[in-house]
Amino acid sequence: MPVLVLDGHSRAALETMQSLGRAGVEVDIAAESDSVLAMHSRYATRRLVQPGSTDKEGFASWLRQQDWMRSYELIVPATEASLLCLRAIDEHNPLRVKAVLPSNEALDIALDKRATCRLARDLGIPVPGSRLISTKDEIGESEQFPVVLKPVRSKVVMNGELRTLAVAIVRTEEQRREQLRRWLPFTPVLQQQYVAGRGVGIEFLFDHGKPLWHFAHERIHEFPLSGGASSYRRCIMPPGHMLLHAQRLMSALRWHGVAMVEFKMDSDGQLWLMEINPRMWGSLALPIDAGVDFPFGLLQVARGKAPGPQPACKIGYCTRDLATDAEWFKANLRADRSNPLLMTRPRLLSFAGLLRPLTGKESWDFFDWRDLGVTRHVLATTLKEQLAPLNRKIAAWKRERDWMRRHKKVLKSIATGKVKRMVFVCLGNICRSPFAAALAKQSIAAVEIDSAGFYPREGRSTPEKMLRITRQFGVDLSAHRSTRLSARLLDQCDLVLVMDRENMVQLEREFPESVQKATFLGLFLPKPSVVIDDPYAADATATEQICEQIVSGVEALAERIARGCASAAHEVSIGSMKADAH
Repeated sequence: MPVLVLDGHSRAALETMQSLGRAGVEVDIAAESDSVLAMHSRYATRRLVQPGSTDKEGFASWLRQQDWMRSYELIVPATEASLLCLRAIDEHNPLRVKAVLPSNEALDIALDKRATCRLARDLGIPVPGSRLISTKDEIGESEQFPVVLKPVRSKVVMNGELRTLAVAIVRTEEQRREQLRRWLPFTPVLQQQYVAGRGVGIEFLFDHGKPLWHFAHERIHEFPLSGGASSYRRCIMPPGHMLLHAQRLMSALRWHGVAMVEFKMDSDGQLWLMEINPRMWGSLALPIDAGVDFPFGLLQVARGKAPGPQPACKIGYCTRDLATDAEWFKANLRADRSNPLLMTRPRLLSFAGLLRPLTGKESWDFFDWRDLGVTRHVLATTLKEQLAPLNRKIAAWKRERDWMRRHKKVLKSIATGKVKRMVFVCLGNICRSPFAAALAKQSIAAVEIDSAGFYPREGRSTPEKMLRITRQFGVDLSAHRSTRLSARLLDQCDLVLVMDRENMVQLEREFPESVQKATFLGLFLPKPSVVIDDPYAADATATEQICEQIVSGVEALAERIARGCASAAHEVSIGSMKADAH
């Protein structure tokens, strides 16, 4: 009988599929997209597109249909999204039973951080000091910083979509209030005492309240550095009373299936409960590779069989999520080591750790000699992501090189006196381009001058701030109304002058046939630049500086056009004299 693994976009789903696939089990993988990494695995018997998790009834209907066709013996929810969908199914429904989940009461406590802390305190398990904030009226003030803000539920529906809300560490009252204002319309928030220290966790397999297997790990690298998912972790013996505390907590819930209990250990060795993760977890590769194969053990429980005694594990063994750890290395290199909230590590020691796979004491997430297609895809994606900033810089350099070549051609056109009509272009045609056009009309007599923008709504007026400042330069824009740039206007023009990179890129995208006669007004400045900033949201001082740039650019442009017209007139005069001589 096959197994269905849901949420194929998650790390836990792929590790679960590989584990069961190596054991010879048929595994169907499902995800909301067919382009996720798990779809590249050779262990996928069937690749399914699962419905969105906001429609619980639709999800349950789809699940029933798949089970009717395949008769699964185990269904694995790999994220909280599908777990919540299964939570909505009756506890005695065969679909729910196949998911090997505890009671709804136990799930609700595990998913609610406040309820988890309340139960832990009742059991004598240390938890950080906390208070619940349910409405904006309860925000008040914090007496100390930093503090941790935890949405009571990490999955909430926002604007019709299921969103994940990550824990936030805030250092100021302003940050705290802003974060609470964003979250409170969707979920109560637990404000918690900040505990400095390293993250440790203990994972379990339970059978109707009976503990079967456990495994402990510590986080070596967390991304982001302020605290998050582990990108690099190590198998450890459970420190202090961690095993006792976690087992007491899960036994009180009469747990069934798998879960991870997370703690923080401070500098004094004190353990503080953080939360329960009531499903397969992101660092699942570590226990599997270190000797405790939770997916296979869960399958045995689903079959009604004993999974065997507690497996031995390789203490000190490490696993690394290569893609995320690459981001951790970059952040660790740039990190401010004076910031006590950042969990940095010595740079050289971290790089030396990359050699651990040669000792046989480390492996990468998803690495499997029989499933190298996944590893190749991980390496290719990681390399592409790390090279992306360099590729963007190269592309930007090539683009600006092309713009400079085009500018030289435009200068030649101006020098020959061929410019009879020009248009100044910016985003909204209410600030920069109408000001430049008005100045040009005052100083360039031989050329017809227009202005336009990319903003779709026409007829907008110039902001009051811009009106006031442009009057200081002898320009009145009170009668100006914005115009949308059009192909017809561009066809009639010999010269197009844009204000910044975004303008040029949009011109290239919308009117590619006109780009050969386009350049930047800023390239006429004494210190040439492809950017004259948009003053729309700028303060008065910055707006005055921008206007001065535009004045300087237009003056230099007018001088070049005047020279071009004089040169053209001179050429015509010489031509006439030669004709008269003949």
